[in-house]
Amino acid sequence: MLQQANRLKKRKEFGYIYRNGTALYSKDLVVMYTTNKFKRTKFGFAVSNKVGKAYVRNIVKRRLRAIVRLNMASVVSSRNYVIIARPTIASCTYEDVEQQLLQLLSKVQ
Repeated sequence: MLQQANRLKKRKEFGYIYRNGTALYSKDLVVMYTTNKFKRTKFGFAVSNKVGKAYVRNIVKRRLRAIVRLNMASVVSSRNYVIIARPTIASCTYEDVEQQLLQLLSKVQ
């Protein structure tokens, strides 16, 4: 589980990133990010109903959180990220998701 201080939770925070953020795309994921004035990196996850039923969405969110938690040291700090899952992610393996997410996060400058 991500630490409380590293999570985006408020609708206002997500909305700001959607409006002002920069987006990076892959087959199954979209990563949007903006800079912030704090030294902390924050992550939010968006998995829509199009991905599947609740248990599928929860599995996807757990995978994404685990990947982020295990790779926090390699992520550019002082940014807020929103990771958006596309509907095709439900059929991907953990390794596929990890590869795509790490590739997108490495493109952030």
